[in-house]
Amino acid sequence: MKFAKTVIAAALVASAGVAQAEVTANVSAVSNYYFRGITQTGDGAAIQGGFDYSNESGMYAGVWGSNVDFGSKASTEIDLYGGFGGDIGDSGVSYDLGAIYYAYPGAGGEAQAGDLDYAEVYVGASMGMFSASFYYNVWGEVEKNPTDTQVNDSGDYFWDVSAEMPLPENFSVGVFIAGANFDSKADDYTYWGASLSKDVGEFGSLSLNYEQNDGGDSDNVATDDSAKMWLGWSKEF
Repeated sequence: MKFAKTVIAAALVASAGVAQAEVTANVSAVSNYYFRGITQTGDGAAIQGGFDYSNESGMYAGVWGSNVDFGSKASTEIDLYGGFGGDIGDSGVSYDLGAIYYAYPGAGGEAQAGDLDYAEVYVGASMGMFSASFYYNVWGEVEKNPTDTQVNDSGDYFWDVSAEMPLPENFSVGVFIAGANFDSKADDYTYWGASLSKDVGEFGSLSLNYEQNDGGDSDNVATDDSAKMWLGWSKEF
C-alpha cells in the first residue's frame, strides 16, 4: 500500500481518543506514484483516494485505491487494511498493529508470473517527530508461478524510519530511509526520500517530494536509481 498517508498516520488518528466512531475520506493527486522506491505508474500521474473508519477503542479499518501502470493488464490497486493503535502509558510512545491486503484486479501475464495480490502484517511505533514501522509478507499470489527472483511473496519484509518536523507558515518537512528485503534471490535494496509540505487550509495540502534507491542493476528489482521529484496534493474530509 502506498497510502496517501502512512499506516502510522492512520494509527495516530485511531489512538487520538475520538469521542465516537468516525468515518473520514481522503483524495490525492500525484505527478508520480512511488512505493518502496519504485514508480507504480511508469513515471506517470495518479489519482488516489479512500475511506477510513476509527473508534475510541483504537481500532481502525479502511480502503484506499490508485491507478497503476506496470506495463501489463494491471491498471488499478486497491488496498484493504485494519488494525489497532494506542499509546503506551504516559511514555509518549504510540504503537500500531495491523494487516493489509494489496489487490490488483485484472493483473497477470507472464512478465508478472501470474496474479499480483499479496498480504502483509505490520507493526509500527512513533514518539514525537520520529516513527518506525516493519512489514512482513504472509502470502502472495506469485506462489502459483514461482521464479527465482519473485517478489511480494511470503517471507519478504520491509522497514522504514522517518521523521517529520513542523515549520513556520504551515510548512512541514519530512525525511525517511527504508529497506526492501526478499526471501527469493531478488536483490535487496535501500531507498530514501524527503518532502516539503504546506497546509493550505480548506484546499488541502501541497507537497514537493524526492525519492531515490540504491538499485540500478538490471538484476535488481529497483532498476532505476536516479533521483525522482514529484508534486502532490491531498485533502481529507
